[in-house]
Order: sequence, then structure tokens, then C-alpha cells
Amino acid sequence: MPNKIPHVTCEHLVELGKKEQKEHVVVDVRDFIDYEAGHIKDSLNVPARELTTNLETLVPDKGGRVIVVAGSTQEPEIESIHQTLVDLGYKKVEFLAGGFDSWCEIAPIELEADLTDRTPEEKGFTGDDLADIDPEKADGEPLL
Repeated sequence: MPNKIPHVTCEHLVELGKKEQKEHVVVDVRDFIDYEAGHIKDSLNVPARELTTNLETLVPDKGGRVIVVAGSTQEPEIESIHQTLVDLGYKKVEFLAGGFDSWCEIAPIELEADLTDRTPEEKGFTGDDLADIDPEKADGEPLL
């Protein structure tokens, strides 16, 4: 009978993240482009295919708690990813139950500052203000 792979719930990970002293590291094994599209704050991106070459450099403490975040397409690979981490010597490996998709359902959303700026309309801009703008240039740059 194969070993049961330990999982942690999204809610539990939120609680762990609130602790002042972190007892864990979150490793996101999705590809870089998926990670850049959205990820858990303070997580490390080590795509699954790079675990054996990069993880030991980024996570040298093999006795610490490692929580792995996978994407929905990686579900069939979880056993293999878990075995890779065990073979590398990591002792406390857990997976985020439901992967990143589940995290998105409950996680607090943090947006970058430039995404939270007010829209032109919220700043009082009206369509009438366009009359003085040269459609070919704005601040010396062509409009797209």
C-alpha cells in the first residue's frame, strides 16, 4: 500500500501565514508563466521539472515544513513530485489540498499598487477632456 501523501487545507495555510515566525516554506511547482499570473504571497516558484536542480539551493533546510502548491493539471503528478522531494531528503512535505485553484477560492487578494490606482473616471475625467488631445501623441508617445 503506497504512503498517503499529506495535505494541508487552504484555511490552515492562511492561519500559518498569519504567524510572525514562519515554520514553513511554500513551494509553487507550477510553470513560471502560471506563477506570474497569480501566486501565494511569499511562495517560491520552482517548476516541477526543476526540483532536482534548484530546490536545495532555495530551500536548504530539509527538516523544515515544505508546503507544495500544484496546478490542477499537475494532480496526476503529485505522487511523483512528493517522491522527488523525499528522495532529495525533505522530511516534512505536504501538498495544498486542491492546489492553487482551491487557494483562489478562499485567499485574500492582494493587488499591486498600480492595479489599485483610481480609474480616469474616478479621478473626474470626462470624455469632453479628449478635445485637446492630439490622437497621434500624448506626452510625446503615440497612442495605441
